[in-house]
Amino acid sequence: MVFQLHVWGPAFGLDSIDPECLAAIAAFRHIFPRHDWVLIPSNDTALSPDHALPALFHDGTWTSGYTDIMSYAISHVGSYAHQLADNDLTPQQQADLLAYSSFLTTRGSAIVASSLYASPNAWVELTRPAYSHLLPFPLTWTIPSAIRAAAIDKAESIGMGSLAAEAEAEADESASKNGAETISTGFLRLRQQLGPRKSMQPEQTAAIRFQRLADDFFATLDDLRGSQKYLLGTSSPSSLDFLAYGYLALMGVKTPYPILASCLGKHNRPSNQFVQMMEAEAQGYDMPQSVHRLRTLPTTLGTFAESAIENIAGVGDSWRRWRRGGIKSDEAQNQDLVQVMLIVGGAIVSIATVGAAALFGGIPEEIPKFGASTHRFEAPREEKGLYRFGEIGAMLDGLPIFDQAPIASAL
Repeated sequence: MVFQLHVWGPAFGLDSIDPECLAAIAAFRHIFPRHDWVLIPSNDTALSPDHALPALFHDGTWTSGYTDIMSYAISHVGSYAHQLADNDLTPQQQADLLAYSSFLTTRGSAIVASSLYASPNAWVELTRPAYSHLLPFPLTWTIPSAIRAAAIDKAESIGMGSLAAEAEAEADESASKNGAETISTGFLRLRQQLGPRKSMQPEQTAAIRFQRLADDFFATLDDLRGSQKYLLGTSSPSSLDFLAYGYLALMGVKTPYPILASCLGKHNRPSNQFVQMMEAEAQGYDMPQSVHRLRTLPTTLGTFAESAIENIAGVGDSWRRWRRGGIKSDEAQNQDLVQVMLIVGGAIVSIATVGAAALFGGIPEEIPKFGASTHRFEAPREEKGLYRFGEIGAMLDGLPIFDQAPIASAL
């Protein structure tokens, strides 16, 4: 039976928006001829029992996650086993493979999360619009936000989760300062003067710390590779090489503040040379036909309801554990089921509302995708009173003295 590889779809000029999906695609491209596997950018984690992508379906069996997929593929490739070096590693190389794979999936994952997800400008201008093109309406309301929340948790492990928090704090602060303010005596409250740090974007304030983290990460991989072609010094690539490529390729994405990409590309470092070599080796490969699975309306609404429930505070974790069979004790199951049942009615109403809109009204084409550029049009306002004198007039107009009615003269 043909191997069916389900992944997140393409973004940023790469084959996938996800590092492990990128790694799996690169590995399958190297191992199999094009007629032995099918690439399916399903963008649907619910297909796999583990609710994760990449996911491999073969002979009626689902396998999720890059490491498990590679273990399954290596044991089933037969005559293609020589394409990978995993079966011929020395004990030291096996230990390095495990250690550096863990390093990539922890530190590397946190760095990618900081660059593309926790960074507010990268999220708004790049990552969120990319998910809007991969997902159908109304899943763009729930799934990208959940993915970003999980990514911010990863970024927090290296101290970069504050990027998103700083952006939200600045937005709240600017919203609260709209309009002129007066103190109790009626005088105008002067706005706080912005210093250099206050006028900087969150990415700029964290640039030095983030660059140091990136340098340390790349230096580790540079030392591992050295002058060797592949990371473990083997004659053919191992699963570690493809995993490293998946993370490094996403680190090279040009974000609005390309600190990570610039750090990767400077001094012609071995890590950057490695990415270029892996991309050059993939040139000329005839990729298998990409099969796009269209979600049915019931499937889309069901996924939307599940995603909405998982985002409800105090209920989402219980629903997730119950839905995926993670609850073991009867007592815990009864407690969680009570919470789950409390929101079933709301979920049904949501499904019915969205379903009715999709079935009878259709989805208006005028509604832009999340992350798309927006334009605001305002009618010209007739300036009256003190507003005719510009900003100074607007400030004076906010004083209580100018709101009082004129007093008639006694003469």
